[in-house]
Amino acid sequence: MLYEKFSKWYGTHYKVLMIIPLIVFLLCSSIFINNKSKNGEFFPKDIDLSGGTLFNIYTSNIPLGARETIELANLNFREVKGHDSNEIIAVMVEAGPDYDETEVRELVESVFPDVEYDVRNVGPSMGESFMSSAQKAIIFAFIMMGLVLAFIFKQPIVALTVILSGFLNVFEAAAVMTLFGVKLAPHTIGALLMLMGWGVDSEVLFDTKLLREKGGEPKKRALTAMKTAMTMSFAVFASLSSLYFISTSTMIKDMALVLLLGAFFDIINTWFQSLSMVLWFMEAKQ
Repeated sequence: MLYEKFSKWYGTHYKVLMIIPLIVFLLCSSIFINNKSKNGEFFPKDIDLSGGTLFNIYTSNIPLGARETIELANLNFREVKGHDSNEIIAVMVEAGPDYDETEVRELVESVFPDVEYDVRNVGPSMGESFMSSAQKAIIFAFIMMGLVLAFIFKQPIVALTVILSGFLNVFEAAAVMTLFGVKLAPHTIGALLMLMGWGVDSEVLFDTKLLREKGGEPKKRALTAMKTAMTMSFAVFASLSSLYFISTSTMIKDMALVLLLGAFFDIINTWFQSLSMVLWFMEAKQ
């Protein structure tokens, strides 16, 4: 009964629902604008991308006020926990390329006296090269996804919806992850790249129902595809949520969070935008 009511409601209002992805896009754009005005960049970058100095401090005892002292100097303070426990095994202090290594070293030694540590320097050119390669890979992947699906389904609307939905999934997840303090890093870029293909399965599902299958109303065929895809999405949410809450690795938690955000935005962009656009296209052809 509930499914039938939703189907009727969606079939009546699917064009109006396209406003929702637009509002979400504008809100996420405002996050980037706010980041740019406050920090001078659209999203904070990890030391591997921005360059700088990384201090690995091997201690399980953090002195009182250590975090506050480090962060007061505008340095990044991170705790490293064991993979099989929740116990702290080390501390990481990150300084950007504009900081003097000697001054940071003196601060670290004053906060953590007589504690063993090592130092790693990262050049900004390496991060710039990685970012440039990632941008080229993203652009190329979007174009190829759109061309392949347009060739298979023989409809330009498919290429448009796939590229647009994939772009919005990445754009919006990247914006909101900054609100959770997740920086742009090689592992989070990897998670964002995964999101590019995230919505392709749902897109192919409803495009096959609408453009390949015959018989019945397009709306009913589309809603059948939606029911199947939403079941898949809830299963993904459950697995990623477990990964996020169970894992003790910061890197894995960051990737899981990015993927969870992408899964959420994919539902909005796929079903309130892409499907609505294809349905509108199908009705215009009839």
